[in-house]
Amino acid sequence: MKLQAVRPVLKEDTGFAYLVGRVRALESGILTQRILENALKAEDLEQALRAVAEVPYWGTVFQGALSNLQAIDEVLTGHYWSLVEDFNRYKIAQRIVRFFVLGFDFNFLKLAMKSYLAKRPLEKSYFTTLDSRRVFRFFSGEGGESLPAPFEGAVREAFAALEEHSGDVQLLEFVLDRYYLQEIYRLALISESQVLKNWLLAYVAFAYVRAALRARCQGRKPEMVRFMYAANSLISVDTFMGLLSAPAEKVPEIITDLGFQFVFPTEPFRDDPYYVAEVEKNIDNYLMRFARSFRAQTFGPEPVFGFLFAKGMDVKNLRIVLEGKYFGLPQETLRSKVRECYYE
Repeated sequence: MKLQAVRPVLKEDTGFAYLVGRVRALESGILTQRILENALKAEDLEQALRAVAEVPYWGTVFQGALSNLQAIDEVLTGHYWSLVEDFNRYKIAQRIVRFFVLGFDFNFLKLAMKSYLAKRPLEKSYFTTLDSRRVFRFFSGEGGESLPAPFEGAVREAFAALEEHSGDVQLLEFVLDRYYLQEIYRLALISESQVLKNWLLAYVAFAYVRAALRARCQGRKPEMVRFMYAANSLISVDTFMGLLSAPAEKVPEIITDLGFQFVFPTEPFRDDPYYVAEVEKNIDNYLMRFARSFRAQTFGPEPVFGFLFAKGMDVKNLRIVLEGKYFGLPQETLRSKVRECYYE
């Protein structure tokens, strides 16, 4: 895939001046490699939390948090959602913040649909722009309720697929993932920033690679995983199905044809979760290096997008480290899992 770095037009740039100013003020709250290293070296969870507390905003966020996994996860997710929600209040930012909002909304839909099918209420409230009461009324067909696009179509198709294929709940996730990736692909096509367009296209292409490799490890049936594929100019359906069902020795050839061999380990391809985890880490690091170039922009949407992506990666890294310290995992095990930071 050819990636270009083209500066947005001036009109686009100046419209984001205020938001870029906010980002510059908030960037001190992004993890650095030094802080992450200190957290990795911590002897236990409490010491790791003290290391993270050196970072502005994160220190405040974790103040008084209980040292258990559920509380830590709620703090991490809640802090990140509050930032996404805050930037989403600005109309000019909504077209780029939508990338981050969609992740929350589709994750909520998956949980809500599974809860509905299991005939049990949601155990807690979730971060989303969707009204949970409206969502459950729509599930039950109550009062002619509707949902915004693309969620209504996604839910209808997911329920239809479940009915047709004897209630295989995994289909629900595949269908919703397809609608999610379709929306990200659409965001890329309408992006006024060529740089962001290329980043979003890379994200979508890698999402299909991730999904195929995970499905192979999990023994998913290719014909079921096929439900998540939507036509695009990046990866053909034949290539996607090849990644799902080709013999292991053929996978490197498919990856080379795609031009993605740079995110694969040097050792021979293996259908095992450790190999796939390394590929996913390399993909995340590639997307992070790509996003780092957004910092150099003085105006425009790129610094805002890069900041929110960086905060999301901070959440992923902190979850890895803090959960690892909770369970007493070795430092090197955690080090092999963490991703690169926005600031080296």
